[in-house]
Amino acid sequence: MKKDNKNYLLSLSELKKVMFSFELKKFPYLNNFSSNPYTYIKARYYMYSSVLLVFALLRTRITPNSVTIVYALLGIVVGVLLSIPNFYCNLLAVFIAFNKGILDWSDGHLARIKYKASLTGHLLDEYGAALNIIGFYIGLGFFVVHQTGYHFLIYTIPLIVFFNGEQFRTSASVSIINSLSEIIKTEKNNTSIANGVSDTNSKENLKRFLEWITKFGLILDGRARSTDLMLLIVLIDIYYESYLSLYVYGVIFFGLMAKFILSLVLGVRRKWAEQVIQTIK
Repeated sequence: MKKDNKNYLLSLSELKKVMFSFELKKFPYLNNFSSNPYTYIKARYYMYSSVLLVFALLRTRITPNSVTIVYALLGIVVGVLLSIPNFYCNLLAVFIAFNKGILDWSDGHLARIKYKASLTGHLLDEYGAALNIIGFYIGLGFFVVHQTGYHFLIYTIPLIVFFNGEQFRTSASVSIINSLSEIIKTEKNNTSIANGVSDTNSKENLKRFLEWITKFGLILDGRARSTDLMLLIVLIDIYYESYLSLYVYGVIFFGLMAKFILSLVLGVRRKWAEQVIQTIK
């Protein structure tokens, strides 16, 4: 909760020191320009911008969760603006997509300095990131349709949402969480849930399954560097009326489709749910 003595009202220099120290301790590579020049420069842009934003937010009643919600909703805004066949709407979409990360860098610091960091806040942050990815993919799909004139591609947009969102692992995770207490209770009286798989083999299979899914998930995923590359390509298409985004969209589509299929096939064959329960035990 809010501190009554208002010790959270730091000066700009104090706030910069606190926030920079936290980020550089958590991500040491952000301080290495030679190895990661782009990441170094962009991180500095986000870090300085978030210092100014947090400095202002500390003097208001705006909560960290409110900031995260705005960040999440901006993902929808980007998707809508990118879907509109208008030069200025598309340009605004790129601008928002690049800068909305400042909010993501700010909410956690606001929580730690003025409020108490919470599990709900962390989950909301993950939810916001997921909405941003889905919003961007939908917007990119419509942008490609309008840019190329290939209207048949509009039928791939619902598929890319399914491929990205409803994977076996995602659905199974929700089911496990919703029924965890009942599953554990049942498992105590029924050792067959492990299906004869030892704890060691279970963990190895789970690790191998996640590695395969991760490999395909890294194909132009929603990480900052990948998104920035896609935004650059969208900008090139906007200004030069090229079709580069078509190839990017194709890579994303087939990458997500492969990830979707692997998640289902390997998740079922390697009894992913049973392995998770064994790991929880």
